[in-house]
Amino acid sequence: MKRKPLEPTRLPTIVDVARLAGVSKSTVSNVIRDAACVAPAMRARVTNAVAALNYRPNVLARQLVQQRTKIFGAVAGDLANPFHAEMAKQIEQHAAAKGYRVMFVNTHADEVDEASLEQLLEYRVAGILFLAHAGMSERARLLVSGKLPVVFVTCSADWGDVVSGDDHRGAEVATRHLISLGHRRIAYFADPIVEDAADRARRAGYRAVMEEADLQPNVYRWRRSPPGLLRNNREVSPESLLLGERRVTAIFSSNDLGAIEILDCADRLGIRIPEDLSVVGFDDILLARLARINLTTVVQPQHALAELAIDTLSARIAGSLPTTPVRRTVELHLVVRGSTAPRSPE
Repeated sequence: MKRKPLEPTRLPTIVDVARLAGVSKSTVSNVIRDAACVAPAMRARVTNAVAALNYRPNVLARQLVQQRTKIFGAVAGDLANPFHAEMAKQIEQHAAAKGYRVMFVNTHADEVDEASLEQLLEYRVAGILFLAHAGMSERARLLVSGKLPVVFVTCSADWGDVVSGDDHRGAEVATRHLISLGHRRIAYFADPIVEDAADRARRAGYRAVMEEADLQPNVYRWRRSPPGLLRNNREVSPESLLLGERRVTAIFSSNDLGAIEILDCADRLGIRIPEDLSVVGFDDILLARLARINLTTVVQPQHALAELAIDTLSARIAGSLPTTPVRRTVELHLVVRGSTAPRSPE
């Protein structure tokens, strides 16, 4: 004997509630919205019907009718980047406190995916937070600019509000810390996953302090694929940089992930941290605080950045900000841990 296939369970609708309560759809809607115009007896009938059917209002449909949603879009460069992942969590928490949900787009690359932006627009998000902006095309700008509020968080553009740390100042503090420890051969390592504008500001802060101290800046860049180290687009071996008589004694990395890679490389080469090499990072991700890593780093206060970003986007939606984009900057500070020490006598 063949069994009759099960029919998919249908979620109850506002029509079902109205039919069970013996009222109109508009009355059910008024009860759900807690409007004062509904008589107590009528309200009780609707409430009982809602409970009996286990009805859940279609919040998204209601918001779309109102031409607005309680959803923020958020563009992250790559959630495999611990800083972006940790910022995403903070943004989600602060948005929830304001009554918003967050829809994340993980681009996985430098170029922001236009299809992903179009998807956010189709969902009629109330605003977009960009945690990454590298490679943003003119087409993407045309898709978003002027259509809804935009806030750039820890990155920068001239067509939306900006919330970021003072990258230049943070790099100055990090470089001065290394100089104060007696280091003179200090290199700057750029990680390609750092936003271009942020990297430029950090590099500029490093250069300014080095030149102020009459020291020679040395800028290197990690290459992800194939793995390698570049200076002026020429391949450099880590051994030649970290070993020998003219080796660098300190490195300032543009982010913590790059700094941790340096620590790993030093370990493979038998270089002691911090006796032989001091390393400073940037961001203060959770990994940096582990006892085995114990990284001296420039702290980007994720809680403060996320809270300010959500407040800025909410204020922009409410129309309480100037018509021109605003820029809000958060102070950064250095936390000294076990990856830096005075330069050893040579």
